This record gives sequence, C-alpha cells and structure tokens, in this order.
Amino acid sequence: MEMETKYFGKMSYTEEEEIYFENGLFGFEDAKHFILIRFDNESGNILCLQNIEDNNLAFTLMNPFAFLPEYAPVPSEEDIKKVDATDGSELLFYNICVIQPNVKESTVNLRSPLVVNPETRKGIQVILEDTQYSFKYEFQKFLKED
Repeated sequence: MEMETKYFGKMSYTEEEEIYFENGLFGFEDAKHFILIRFDNESGNILCLQNIEDNNLAFTLMNPFAFLPEYAPVPSEEDIKKVDATDGSELLFYNICVIQPNVKESTVNLRSPLVVNPETRKGIQVILEDTQYSFKYEFQKFLKED
C-alpha cells in the first residue's frame, strides 16, 4: 500500500507494519491506524509515528531507554491486557516529543508513553501511576555537560 507522509513524501508500507490504537491517542481519539518510520537508518531511537488516514498527522517519538536507561514504566494489568499481552516484558515503549526550534527547549512526555505489543501490533497510550515521570521532561537534561 502507498501513502503520503508528513515528513517523508510518498511511501510504501504493508498491513503488517500498521499499529492499531483502538482508543486513538490523547487528543486524537479518531486517529487509530499508524506506522512507525525511522528518521535515520541507524539507531531507530528517534521515530515518526505517521497516521495512515491523515498524512498531516505525525508525531516525533523517542525510544526512552536509549536516552534514559533508568526509565522503568509500569503499565497497569488492564493496559497490558488491552494490547493482548500477558505481561509487560514483551512490550515496546515510545514517548511523544514536542520539538522546539531550540532543541534545548524541546520536551518529551515520559508520563504518558505509547505501549505497543510487537506481536499483535496493538497499541495504547497510558498515563503511568508513577509520578516520578514528567509530562514535559526537558531534552536539555539528556545533554551531557563537559
């Protein structure tokens, strides 16, 4: 199948690449079908979550563990069941970024990760009960001071 994307122009994708969010994402409840696109071919730590139905709807995501190894999200048992998983060990986690012109002012939402079961391709956005994670974690905290 082919689609027009927000950042990458026209692309081909397969049905197996689709991620289905039954409830959509917070604020975008009608957007349910997405694909993940790497911004680079190397690490895959920064990704684009592109909506299939609306080519202008795309989110920048990050693999939180690449930048914050101590990140330890724990979704509820109910949320784990919603993506047809038996436990959290097989799940993938992504966090939505808000990119500003000055990268140091950009933030990432660590409190509401996207949780994806790679086997079923079902996803859900959750709000973690653990309040140690911020909705607006500053990118600047990822930068190492010399």
